[in-house]
Amino acid sequence: MKYSRIEFGIATFLFVMFLFASIGGGRFPGGWGFGYMLMTTSAYVGFLLLNYYVVPTFWFKKRYFEAVGLTLSVYTMVGLCNTVLFSYTRSWMYDRVSLFQANLSFLSYGFSVAGLFMLIYALYVLVREIIFYQYKLAQVKQSLPSRITREIVLVFSIWLAILLPMLVLRGTGLMRDIGPFYFFTFPYCCIIYFLNLYWLIPGYKNNPENTGLKYFFSILGIAIAVGLIQVALLLQMRYSLTGIIILFWLIPTAISVAASWWIYWRNQETFRQLTTLQTALGNTSANLQYLRSQINPHFLFNALNTLYGTALMEKADKTGEGIQKLGDMMRFMLHENHQDKIALNRELEYLHNYIDLQNMRLALSPDMEIDIQIDEMDGYYEIAPMLLIPFIENAYKHGISLQSKSWINASLYKQGDVLHLDVHNSIHPVYMNDPERDQSGTGLANVRQRLELVYPRRHELVVRQNAKEFFVHLSITLNTIKP
Repeated sequence: MKYSRIEFGIATFLFVMFLFASIGGGRFPGGWGFGYMLMTTSAYVGFLLLNYYVVPTFWFKKRYFEAVGLTLSVYTMVGLCNTVLFSYTRSWMYDRVSLFQANLSFLSYGFSVAGLFMLIYALYVLVREIIFYQYKLAQVKQSLPSRITREIVLVFSIWLAILLPMLVLRGTGLMRDIGPFYFFTFPYCCIIYFLNLYWLIPGYKNNPENTGLKYFFSILGIAIAVGLIQVALLLQMRYSLTGIIILFWLIPTAISVAASWWIYWRNQETFRQLTTLQTALGNTSANLQYLRSQINPHFLFNALNTLYGTALMEKADKTGEGIQKLGDMMRFMLHENHQDKIALNRELEYLHNYIDLQNMRLALSPDMEIDIQIDEMDGYYEIAPMLLIPFIENAYKHGISLQSKSWINASLYKQGDVLHLDVHNSIHPVYMNDPERDQSGTGLANVRQRLELVYPRRHELVVRQNAKEFFVHLSITLNTIKP
């Protein structure tokens, strides 16, 4: 696997770095260099054995008996190597205590460090598996909590990975300089960053009652509350209070807040671009879907057969009217259906033509109650095309049966700038020989998506259904457009 090669590369790099640090003449005088080389080599070999053999072959496959035995063997190997290390670095103990006490002390030190190594490796495996789990989850679900969890785990993993080379630098001047920032200031910055990005900024931007002053005091209060812990810890290291406030609190707070705002605006821009693409995709999908569902062979043959039958019974006036309506519908879909917004009256014309053609087809059918009221709309408004017709089409497709009593009651009206559509129709079972049995036709799922994209927080859609009836209520807040 790719991540296995990456792990191997990082582990080998750290191993080589530790080796160079161990053989640095001035850093580890005398036998210390050999002792640290032995400890580094044992830790590297132990990692390879655990990560590439014991864990995948036994632990992950639930072969716990062999897994425990081999893990204890690796622990023993690392512990004995560390025991030898301490026998070199603390050889002066042989002159102060008995041989037995010295060896016992070295053994205790060695296996304690080995236990720490095993604990660090266990944490590493845990973090790695959480990252992989979150990555797999991201392929299925892109929710905000899963995203926050992934980012926190990623930051913690990076912090933990950097901890290993930091241990090499312990006791040096560089460690004394950057250690406080790494152990105290960096976690503080992460807390301020995540709280501001995912809590304070959205609350400030999405709630009109939250003023800039309220946001300022909120971020200041959190920074002071969290910073007090950091300041208390740093004071134990004998830093001056003024230096702590400026270098470890004020400047990191400003950087964290600025970084979170920058990421927020970047995310907003990405979201706007994604929304635009989703809207375009939704419109394109709607175009294809309705071209299939409404101008498909089944509908065309029904319409043409109706016109042909009407022509045989009466003069050609009504037939010509039907052909004209059908032509208007086709022109609408060819020339206007691909636009983002169209005039509301053009959508209503298409709706009238569709209803008239359907009623013409059903005019001689008994037990039909069709009552569709469409009010005149004052003012000039725009609407996304093909947004109303799915509900009417759904009523005709599932609410009409030539064998049993059927009804469709629909009303379309406007109150102020809010457009309301109510559709109430009967429901009949779809038979196996229905040529459109497997076709969605209505595209209600597509309409829901388009409403969320085009009219976010400006629409209301209520759908109710039982065994015999289907009810839809749709409200859309329109924008007045001056002609």
